[in-house]
Amino acid sequence: MKKVIISMMVVFAFALVAYAAANGPATIDLVKEFNVAAPTKKAVQFPHAVHQSKLQCVDCHMSDKGGALKNQKTGAAFEPAKLGIKGMKNAAHDDFCWACHVEKKVPQGKSCNKCHK
Repeated sequence: MKKVIISMMVVFAFALVAYAAANGPATIDLVKEFNVAAPTKKAVQFPHAVHQSKLQCVDCHMSDKGGALKNQKTGAAFEPAKLGIKGMKNAAHDDFCWACHVEKKVPQGKSCNKCHK
């Protein structure tokens, strides 16, 4: 029985990795993705695969196929590369990351060091 459970866990892990691979990168460098010219903190290496395992694509994206991001406060398109993001007080924090972290009650979800490692 123990071998069956371990085998099922291995199959599930491979299926999860295959699903994530087919649905975008495992991590995303947000400094590059959001076109941040002069970051004041370390770049966030967004754990896309982790978020995919907990959320639906349309929780963050405008479509179930991914692509364009969604403003978490308004539901409208969110285009961070056009925002000129700099410093702590910016739309990436307020309208995207923190809005979701607060709603989902992510432990230390607004702590700088939680994401900027």
